[in-house]
Amino acid sequence: MTKLFWDIKRDMDSHQYQQILKALELSRSAAARLLGCSQRTSSRYWSGQLKVPAAKAMLLRAYLDRGMRPVVPKWRPKRR
Repeated sequence: MTKLFWDIKRDMDSHQYQQILKALELSRSAAARLLGCSQRTSSRYWSGQLKVPAAKAMLLRAYLDRGMRPVVPKWRPKRR
């Protein structure tokens, strides 16, 4: 049976965030680039200081459920 997008669990605690990043082989900084947030915010999700928003939790779970590995480019400083 195919899991539908709206069947994906929407909440995520810090332990689940840590486990999913490990399963997707993402660092906190790579996850920040993928999710469009700062490294500090990703670290706060990791430590449990902030709750992972539903849309970001669903995106990470969709990658995992589909067996996909997100391709996140390395960070490069902006050139002036």
